[in-house]
Amino acid sequence: MTPVAQSPYNRALGLLSARPYSIRQLRRKLIQKEIPAAEVDAVIERLVGAGLLDDSRYALAYTRSKLLGPGASARRIGQDLNRRGVSTEISREAIASVIDEENVDTRAVLAKVARKKLASMGELEPVVLKRRLFAFLARRGYDVNEIRDAMAALGKDAAP
Repeated sequence: MTPVAQSPYNRALGLLSARPYSIRQLRRKLIQKEIPAAEVDAVIERLVGAGLLDDSRYALAYTRSKLLGPGASARRIGQDLNRRGVSTEISREAIASVIDEENVDTRAVLAKVARKKLASMGELEPVVLKRRLFAFLARRGYDVNEIRDAMAALGKDAAP
């Protein structure tokens, strides 16, 4: 017996039940499944109209998980959301909203991330330790001045 083909709408619902998607991500995923673009647009419109697909909600959930979990920087979260198809305006609003609602002290988050990384680095020469810590934090999207302040607070002076 051949399997019954799912409607594009049901395929989209199945994808959304597995994990959240931005509008752009879901559109791309459905097109990859060889669903015609016109049908994808109709499905997206239906999901948005039903409140099941919303970039603002997606951005808030993503920001909350990344900011409160691994301690990503606001800049990095914004870049990630933009890559996922969320507008810059929605990204900024979501980041500001989560920081405000959760009373997030971004300096404390950076210090926590730096301390955790520092603890995992073992015994290295101070110059190497500073350079690697600085590079790690920069890759996480933190600003140079924020990194310098955090390293100074940790007693690691400034940048290498």
